[in-house]
Amino acid sequence: MSDIANQPWFWPAVIVSIGLPLVLIGLTEFASMLVRRGSRAAPIVIMVRNYLVPVAGVLVLLSQPGAWEGSGTWPKVIWTIFGLLVIVVTINAINHLVFHRAEKGSWRDRFPTIFSDLIRFVFIVVGIALVFWWVWDADVAGVFAALGITSIVVGLALQNAVGSIVSGLFLIFEAPFQLGDWIETGGTRGQIVEVNWRAVHLDTGNGIVVMPTAELAEGSFVNLSRSSDPYAAKKEVQFSTDDPPARVRALLVDIAREIPLVSLDRDPTVKTVGAATYKISIPLQSPGDEGGVLDAFTTRLWYAARRAGLHLDGDLTDEWNTRDRLLAGLHKIAPSLSLRPDEAQALAETARLERFAQGEVLLRPGDIPRSTRFIIEGRVMLGVPTDSGFVQITELSHDDAVGLTALTRTRTISRAVALTEVEVVEIPVAVLDEIVRRHPSLAREVVRENDNRVRLARSAMEAIGEKLDPTRRVVG
Repeated sequence: MSDIANQPWFWPAVIVSIGLPLVLIGLTEFASMLVRRGSRAAPIVIMVRNYLVPVAGVLVLLSQPGAWEGSGTWPKVIWTIFGLLVIVVTINAINHLVFHRAEKGSWRDRFPTIFSDLIRFVFIVVGIALVFWWVWDADVAGVFAALGITSIVVGLALQNAVGSIVSGLFLIFEAPFQLGDWIETGGTRGQIVEVNWRAVHLDTGNGIVVMPTAELAEGSFVNLSRSSDPYAAKKEVQFSTDDPPARVRALLVDIAREIPLVSLDRDPTVKTVGAATYKISIPLQSPGDEGGVLDAFTTRLWYAARRAGLHLDGDLTDEWNTRDRLLAGLHKIAPSLSLRPDEAQALAETARLERFAQGEVLLRPGDIPRSTRFIIEGRVMLGVPTDSGFVQITELSHDDAVGLTALTRTRTISRAVALTEVEVVEIPVAVLDEIVRRHPSLAREVVRENDNRVRLARSAMEAIGEKLDPTRRVVG
């Protein structure tokens, strides 16, 4: 037995016959664990198990004296295969450790793919040359010389194109923007949806603009998303010179605040440009919301200016708000107020006819309404704001009232938002008090309707797992 153990082939054979299966089993378990975790290193471990380790075992056996008779070409072939496998595994391992595991936003995460591809190509060429030099005693000096000359020729031929690409790559390294940012350059504004070594893809809302990174690097652009203050949409509006500037400015700010896409961190601001011209700045949650916000603002301003008795664009006429239309509206709501036709007509001196645009707010949480609005046309959503969002209670339409708490002088917990264009008749609370004195049944109807809305609010909140505060049971 001691004679066998002293043979030069004994211990290599033991290592291969026992060590190789153990290493393969260990690598199999390790690869399975990486696959379960979703690691991108699993393919590298599988390559080592399936190729590198078995070839290494064959080399251990072939490297022993007398294991191969002849010219020894096949051992060199195996050594060449082993060297190439080492190169592939090493490059993949470095790529995984340096780039795949890079923290988001770090220089490794921003490293352009073309650079990593070029580095891998150089490593592969150099590695193959070294393998042939070491195994086959090949003269690789000519290979490196040819590679250098080729690089010079290609560089001179493509210096303009490569220069612009490199300038674009340096721009990516500098990272003045990232995915999701909004930029504006050369009259083009859009959100960055993709960045690669050649171009930046901008979603303008009307298609994707593919802009070369070299063009951005050589010019100037504005990153709308990187500012200490939110991006603001700006618009100039004009009123009549008879309209008090303080009322106009307050109206513009109130309208802008109610638009959902407006930033919650900054308030809108208004400047008087001159000659009844005002410029409003509306901070946005995202630069991409500018078009929608300005459209909603312009539409709502038209309705709000007429309700406030102000004259947008100097328009002093309102052919819709006529006495005949008001009388028709009062006759429609007369049954809801328990009024006779003559009593309803008498309200024309104190009641008002109003219109609201889609999305405008008729009632806000915490308000003590000074009047009650009776819907003639359109639909209104009544809901309750909660910590988890806005909970819809019910939908109001013609003959329904908004602002029931006006009679009790209590704060409401609900919000009423116009779902369509809405026409209402507004009755001041003092007039409602007089109607209730003449018709006590109206008070009972108001209380009954409020209790019904409270029940609807309780059911709606229970449906999302919340409860209505017992101390806040007044729904407008």
